Amino acid sequence: MPSPKSYANSDSSFEDSVLWQRVKVGDRTALQALYVNYVQELFRLGMSIKADRSLVKDCIQDVFLKIWQYRDTVKPTDNVKLYLFKCLSNRIHKEVGREKRRYGSLSSDLEESLICGQDVDSENASIRKEKGRDLMKALNALPSRQHEVIQLLYFENHSYEDISAIMGINVQSVYTLAWKALTNLKRQILFILLSLLTT
Repeated sequence: MPSPKSYANSDSSFEDSVLWQRVKVGDRTALQALYVNYVQELFRLGMSIKADRSLVKDCIQDVFLKIWQYRDTVKPTDNVKLYLFKCLSNRIHKEVGREKRRYGSLSSDLEESLICGQDVDSENASIRKEKGRDLMKALNALPSRQHEVIQLLYFENHSYEDISAIMGINVQSVYTLAWKALTNLKRQILFILLSLLTT
């Protein structure tokens, strides 16, 4: 029986849709391959929804457990990644409940890549890091749904239509949330800059 790694790294004959079909007929290694393919992206998404590493990891495991548990009746899909993202988003929101709370920091990996992701000379490095931290502060001050939209749109490069499916809202609502988030970001960044000037 092939290993999950061989599935994950093989050619187009074992793309996501094929793996999905293999899962439906009881191939555990196909499920493991999907996990290997998407666990890091799912973790980044989860941390943008709720910055609780333990909760996010539990929810990811639960998503794959439920897929395996209900593999006989799980619906076919032509976009496995989108399906997984939507399942995880729903699962985390269910865990968090209806409380209106602000999300914490993005994962440390995402924050580090935002702040230090590009090669810069030593003279500009501290300026770039400071700007990156300011942006992170502004992101972390956003309401939860706005934060999630920004994560999906700009960090995960999803389309508005994909985000609509993941978050379970219509496309117009996605546009509205994105517009509000960008407006809030501009306001927050301006506030941060002003506070720096007055200190």
